Amino acid sequence: MTHRGGSWFVVCVTVIVSLGLLPALPSPASAQQQRDTVVIGMAQEPDCLISSFCSMAAGSAVLNSMFASMVEYNDQWKLVPRRVEKIPTVKDGDWQLLPNKRMKLTYKIRPGFTWHDGKPVTAIDTSWTYLMLRNPRSPTISRFILRKIDNMLVPDPNNPYTLVVQWNELYPFANTGHTTLPKHVMEQAYQQDPSKLKTHKQNTAPVGNGPYKIIEWVPGSHITLEAYDKFPGGAAKIKRQVWRFILDSTVLQANQIAGQVDATEINNFSIDQMVEIEKRNPQIAAHYTPSLTWEHIDLNLDNEWLKDKRVRQALVYAINRDEMAAKLFLGKQPVAHTWLPTLHEGHNAKVKKYAYDPARAKALLAEAGFKPGTDGILRDAAGKRVELTIMTTAGNAQREQVEVIMKEQLKDVGIDLKIDNRPASVFFGQITNRRQFPHLAMYAWVMSPISSGLLWHSGQIPTPANNFEGQNIPGWRNAENDKLIDEALTELDAAKRIQLLQREQEIWVDELPSIPLFFRLSLTTAKKALKGVKPAGLSGTYITWNSEEWFWSQQQ
Repeated sequence: MTHRGGSWFVVCVTVIVSLGLLPALPSPASAQQQRDTVVIGMAQEPDCLISSFCSMAAGSAVLNSMFASMVEYNDQWKLVPRRVEKIPTVKDGDWQLLPNKRMKLTYKIRPGFTWHDGKPVTAIDTSWTYLMLRNPRSPTISRFILRKIDNMLVPDPNNPYTLVVQWNELYPFANTGHTTLPKHVMEQAYQQDPSKLKTHKQNTAPVGNGPYKIIEWVPGSHITLEAYDKFPGGAAKIKRQVWRFILDSTVLQANQIAGQVDATEINNFSIDQMVEIEKRNPQIAAHYTPSLTWEHIDLNLDNEWLKDKRVRQALVYAINRDEMAAKLFLGKQPVAHTWLPTLHEGHNAKVKKYAYDPARAKALLAEAGFKPGTDGILRDAAGKRVELTIMTTAGNAQREQVEVIMKEQLKDVGIDLKIDNRPASVFFGQITNRRQFPHLAMYAWVMSPISSGLLWHSGQIPTPANNFEGQNIPGWRNAENDKLIDEALTELDAAKRIQLLQREQEIWVDELPSIPLFFRLSLTTAKKALKGVKPAGLSGTYITWNSEEWFWSQQQ
């Protein structure tokens, strides 16, 4: 939404202050003198702080500051070692290919990293974490990759800094590291009842091993972190990091313009809002970062109407995505025709394109047995009025605009679209994970360079039987798709893997378990005086991936 006129900003900020929504921060003058805190505004609040149990990106963004991963992607999308001496490779011999398509990788863990309670971080922590996450009673979101690992062990008890990972099948991204949690903190609770680990204190006040440690989490308000003085290489340059939860993107925008937050991540800003921030406060830098982020609408394929592929295709024909891209994003975010972003090595640019064609949409709906009622809305064979409900994250101005446009365009083909948005914590914590949306759910996947279709595998459909494990939210089942994904996830030859992914996308585009909308830019903001900010635009690599390097400068 674009706001014009000098009065809007004053009125908006005044209203926000009167409602108590502006963070209670020091005055700009005192903040200028102290410069020991950075405040990051976010339009989500984490659902939890154990990454393998969390469904929301907000948790991962905060955890970037609290945990140092074994390896990580930097802002150049290059995989680099962090808590290990080097990344295993076949060439160097620390990634061994064994008979029967098995593998063995050896990591040398860097000594010197400690948990925030002072205990050393060792390979034993990683080995234990693997066993804990693999346990079917643990609330792990996905075990698909974990099941490919036969064992993860520390061969020499006198050397807890060597980790050997034995794989029971080939996996092309086996050297990207593993989740590591503090065994000494969680083991007792795990032994008592693995199913209750999501209520463990590690999930709300985690003992991490990164540059910042948690001080407090005030639900509905903020998370405060403090620089860990024993972090290898020295404490972070900025002493304190505060994550403010401002769930309405318009309110968050006003806070950034007013300088009440120093930076934003997962801000739900539209392109217009980014432009407005730069215009109204020249001291703020708007970062438009290329990303692997895919905005889409999942379709619940258990629904009686959406089971029919013709109905799904009709929905895409009925929506003018090109017009949306031009109006809402100033043409900066391209329309998506498949699920893999253009920057991913496996992207298939030759897939079928669904241009805006309401006449074709009406024809497909007629083929599927729908007939117009006297009010212009379609009825199915049983005479039931065709009403579809769309859900997304409340307070996201960009998505709400998409919904309004969709409602009008779907009405033109005889579909009545109902809008039912929920807070992000509810939407991601319950509705999507447990597939509780009746028809349509709009959100984004933030991917990484190793994303290879796992989320579309039929074995990844969340159900009560598998404790809602998996991220195939539409519930799509396709035998050839499963086969291609299985092969892609074991193919070490990049060229062959790309071929498999491109064929998978051809099937996906024909079947359309989701409506592809746009390939998004990663939109973040930061005060120009805050130096060292390097947005990456990748899953798991949020704006704070290098926050220990940030510092305040008087020069812009």
